[in-house]
Amino acid sequence: MMQRIINTMFHGTVKAKLFLWSIFIMILATIGLTVFAAALGSYVFGAGAAACGVAAFITSQSASLEQLNRKKPASVPKAGREKRDKASHTGTDKEEAETGGMVNSADRKEKAQAKAAYIASMNEKKLKQAMKEHKVRQKHVFLLIDSYPEEQLEYTPAVMWRTDTQLHILALEGSALEFAIPLHEVTGILFQPNQPADPERDYPTFRYSSFVTKLYTPYLPTYHELAREGELRYTKNLFQIRPGISVTNTSVRNVMEVLPNIPFLVDDKVNNSTYFDEYFKEIYRYSLLCKNTVITLEEYHRSTEKVLQGMLQLPPKAFVRSLQEMKKYHLVTSEYVTKYSQLYRQKRELK
Repeated sequence: MMQRIINTMFHGTVKAKLFLWSIFIMILATIGLTVFAAALGSYVFGAGAAACGVAAFITSQSASLEQLNRKKPASVPKAGREKRDKASHTGTDKEEAETGGMVNSADRKEKAQAKAAYIASMNEKKLKQAMKEHKVRQKHVFLLIDSYPEEQLEYTPAVMWRTDTQLHILALEGSALEFAIPLHEVTGILFQPNQPADPERDYPTFRYSSFVTKLYTPYLPTYHELAREGELRYTKNLFQIRPGISVTNTSVRNVMEVLPNIPFLVDDKVNNSTYFDEYFKEIYRYSLLCKNTVITLEEYHRSTEKVLQGMLQLPPKAFVRSLQEMKKYHLVTSEYVTKYSQLYRQKRELK
C-alpha cells in the first residue's frame, strides 16, 4: 500500500497528487508545530498543530485513491453512441436468445459465492477424496487457471494430469469439475504478455486463508507496475495452453512437467522478424521463460550454451553477426562471446 501511495504521489492524476501532497504537507506542519509547542511551551503552536492534524485526518477520509485515479470516460460522438448502443442491444438480444437469459450478474455472483464456500470448506482429506473420485494419477501437478471461457472458469485452482491420449484438468469451482482435452488438440503454449490486472480484485478467494489458498498461493501471478499517462496500472504475463486455457506464469513450470514437449509459442516483433536468425530467437524465447520464472537462471544458461554449441557450424559472417546481436540485446554476456568466439576459431583451424 505504501509503495502504491508513493507511486501515486509522483505518477498519479493531478487530483490524486494534489490530494496526497496536501495531506503530506499538513502532516509535516503538524509535526513541526508540535515540536515548536513542546520546545517553547506555546499554546498557539499547540493549537495550530491540532488544527493541522484534524485537517489532515478529515482530508484523508474525504476520498479514495481509486476515485481520484479513475479517469473520466472519453466522450463519444452521438452517431458513435447510437451505433455502439445498437450493437450492444443486438449482442444482448443474441445472448439472451442463445442462453435464454440465464447468464446474468446474479448468476455470476451466485457462482462466485458457491466457489468461495466450496474452497473455504476444502481441506487436505476432502481434496484427496475428490482426486481419488476423479482418478487423478499419481503424477499430477497444481496450477492456477486465470481464465478458460469454454468452461466459464476464472481465477480457478486446478489439478492437471495426463493419460496416453488426453490432458485432464480437475478444477475446484463450486464443486470438483473435471474436463479432458485430446492431446492432439494441445498444439502449444502461447505467451500472453502485459495482460490487464488488478491485484486487489483478481483471485478474490485468496483474500481469505484456507487450506486451498495456502496450497495455491505460490502459483499466483507476478504483477508488474506500469505508469502510463500519469496513472499507475498493473499487468501480468499469462501463458495460454492451446486451445484456450490461460494459466499464471508461476504455473507454467508445472504444466511443462506434464507436457514436456509442448511447443512454446511467442507472437511478437522479435519472433516474427526476418532480421534475427533462429539461434537468436531460440535464446530469446528461453529468456522469456527465465524472466517469468518458468525456468531457473541455471537452466537458462544451460539452454543458452546448447544453442551456442549449435551455432559453431555457421559460416563466419553469420556466426559473428548472431553472437554480436545476442550480446547487444543482453541475451548473452561478454564471457560467452569470448568463450564461443575462441571455440569457433579453434574448430575452423582444425578443418
